[in-house]
Amino acid sequence: MPELRAPSWVDFEREGWGPRAEAYHRFFAPICTGVASSVLDAVGAGGGTRLLDACCGPGYLAGCALGRGCRASGVDISEAMVALAGRLYPQGTFRVGDVEKLPYEDGEFDVVVCNIGIHHVTDPARALAEFRRVLAPGGRIALTVWDDARSQVGIVKEAIMAAGPVSPPELPLPLKRPDYATQDEVRGLLEPAGLRMDGLTPLEIVQRYESPEALWEGWLPTAIRTGPLFAAQPAQVRQAARHAFAEMVGKHIAADGSVQLQAGLLLITGHR
Repeated sequence: MPELRAPSWVDFEREGWGPRAEAYHRFFAPICTGVASSVLDAVGAGGGTRLLDACCGPGYLAGCALGRGCRASGVDISEAMVALAGRLYPQGTFRVGDVEKLPYEDGEFDVVVCNIGIHHVTDPARALAEFRRVLAPGGRIALTVWDDARSQVGIVKEAIMAAGPVSPPELPLPLKRPDYATQDEVRGLLEPAGLRMDGLTPLEIVQRYESPEALWEGWLPTAIRTGPLFAAQPAQVRQAARHAFAEMVGKHIAADGSVQLQAGLLLITGHR
C-alpha cells in the first residue's frame, strides 16, 4: 500500500473548499456580512472605488461594496468559492487566483480588503506585498482576523482539540500564523511590504444558533482541516470531543435553548 502523504497547504486549501463552500455560506455569512460595513467604512469605499476582495470566499465584501457603487472584484484560490460568489453577486467580477501571486496589474485598485482570509495564506508577508503592488499610490487596505482572546465561535474546534486527536498523515499541519494582536506586531508585518498601518480596531457581533446541535452540525462541515481531523478519529475520541463541547457550550445556552456566542475580530487598516 502506498504511503499516504499530506498535500501542500496551498493544494489542500484549493481542493478542500470545494465540498464546503455551501456549508461555509450557510454558517459564516451572518458573521462576514455583519462586519462588512465596518470594513468598507474604514477604507472609505464608495461610488467608483476600484475594490479588490482578496480571499473573497463567497464574495461578501465585494457584494456589499457593489451596493455602495464600487467597482468590485474578488479573487480566491477555490473554484467553488469563486463560482458561489459569482452566483450571489453577478454584478461583480470574480476569478480564481492565489493572493501570493495576484493576477492583476500594478496599481489596479484603490482598495484591497481581506475578510478573515489572511490567516489561510501560507506566506502573509508575500500576500501583503502583493496587496501593496496592486494598490494605486495612496490606496488603502483593510484586513480582519479572528481575535482569539474575545471570540467564542471556535468552540467546536476547541472541544475537538481538547479531546486529543491524532492527525492522520494525509492532513497537512495547520499553519503557524501571527496573532495580529498588537500594533507592533501588525506594523512589523505591514511595513516590510511597503504599507503603513493606520489602525487596529476590535469588532464584535453576537451570533445566535438555534441549539447546541445546530452549532455543532453547522460548524463542522465548514472546518477545512478540523472536520476531516474529527472524522478520522476513533469513536472514543469523537465521544470525548462531544462531551467537551457539551460542557463548553452549556454556559452559552439561553432560556429558549438557543446558543449565543460572541464573534470577535480585529480590523487592521493601512495604506500604501
